[in-house]
Amino acid sequence: MPFVEALEAYKEEHFVPFHTPGHKIGVGAPATLKAWMDPALPYDLGVMYALDDLHEPEGSLKEAQDLAAQLYGADYTWFSINGTTALIETMIMGTVGAGDTIIIPREAHRSVMGGLILSGAKPVYLEGRFDERFGVPLGTTPSEVETVLNEHPEAKAIVLVNPNYYGIAIDLEAIVLLAHKKGVIVLVDEAHGAHLPFGKNLPKSALACGADLVAQSTHKLIGSLTQTSMLHGQDMLINERRITQVHQILQSTSPNYIFLASLDMARHQMATKGRELVTKAEMLAQELHRDLQNIPGINVPAAEDFNGLYDYDATKVLIDFYELGLTGVEAEKLLRKEGIEVELVQAYHVLVLITLGDTKDSIKRLVDAVSKVAANVKEFKQSSPQAKPLATGTRLPSPEVVLTPREAFYSKTETVALAETAGQISGETISYYPPGIPFVSVGERITPAVLAYIKERQAMGFLPNGCADKTLKTIRIISK
Repeated sequence: MPFVEALEAYKEEHFVPFHTPGHKIGVGAPATLKAWMDPALPYDLGVMYALDDLHEPEGSLKEAQDLAAQLYGADYTWFSINGTTALIETMIMGTVGAGDTIIIPREAHRSVMGGLILSGAKPVYLEGRFDERFGVPLGTTPSEVETVLNEHPEAKAIVLVNPNYYGIAIDLEAIVLLAHKKGVIVLVDEAHGAHLPFGKNLPKSALACGADLVAQSTHKLIGSLTQTSMLHGQDMLINERRITQVHQILQSTSPNYIFLASLDMARHQMATKGRELVTKAEMLAQELHRDLQNIPGINVPAAEDFNGLYDYDATKVLIDFYELGLTGVEAEKLLRKEGIEVELVQAYHVLVLITLGDTKDSIKRLVDAVSKVAANVKEFKQSSPQAKPLATGTRLPSPEVVLTPREAFYSKTETVALAETAGQISGETISYYPPGIPFVSVGERITPAVLAYIKERQAMGFLPNGCADKTLKTIRIISK
């Protein structure tokens, strides 16, 4: 762990600090911060020439990044202390510019919209597929990508999500081949895939499929600290120096060394124990799936339950409460009363992640909690029958791009009552978080489908993100 070892060696030098940060290796830190983090505070240093610089690494940090590239099979790796959001924006800004066409999936994270605003690129959407029963996006197909590539020969890059939040993977290898035949750069949001190369029955990683740039949330499913991620690149179509320059713009000039060290530690952990740890997580996920499926009224779909699925990461476990008449929001509240915190809430399900941090005990606690929720709901329904819900969830509205995100972002806006916005151009990018996929973005028309989607989500108790009015009684639109 070269960067970790460099930090430890520096600490042992016992320099008297006359530099940032102000707490001076913990001496002046608030009492609560000391109580929480006292052993770590001496490693919280300002940018030190003796410890390398994230923006132009030449020593131990460069060695740590090179080891990560070697582990994942990349030519280059960039560490991020601003999360995968900054890396997705880096991929976009590093490959397209103002007026360029970029193909993006309908289920793209809102950080893609940030990248479009920063770059000035024009989006063309892939509609993708959707499972109506479970209310889950299934991603795009090679045939859809081929059609869109033929319709937009000017496209310079394509953004893909693989796997998505639910662990659903697309035929990425075939799509990469189609894109590369036309000289289109393939950018992959693999936020939920840093563990993929180490599993036995997991989807193929984006780098192994030939993608050009791949952003991974190292913190999401393996062991680094929250807010830390890695960007991996392969040489053929990217400009490594341009990616580095954009990366410098989007990363703090005062990077947290503990964050960076956690990436080095996580890489070392996966290099030495990754196969063992991820295989264990797969086995626990299988046990969880089996035990939950035995609870009356609970449905836990497997890969074969989704229509036309290409591949699936079974460590993402969807727990469906539809037969019990519970929405995802209701189920989440009941599970929290049992001491369980889930990752995602949608339609009539919650999603849980099984990782290297899970144990047989954590799995048992989840199963017991779901069993209790199911039993209590059943008793309640027997005394006060309720009608079963009629729908399981609506797919995201088809976007109608009127202005590029950058044009719209810098346009004048006004606030209008929601009921009066049909046909207007949105001045906001609004999503429900997680998963943070916008149902309408800045510069897109507010269609009847958008309004119907808002009405449905409000009825189910979801709270929006990204809008000035959190009640969504009003929306900001582009002024005429």
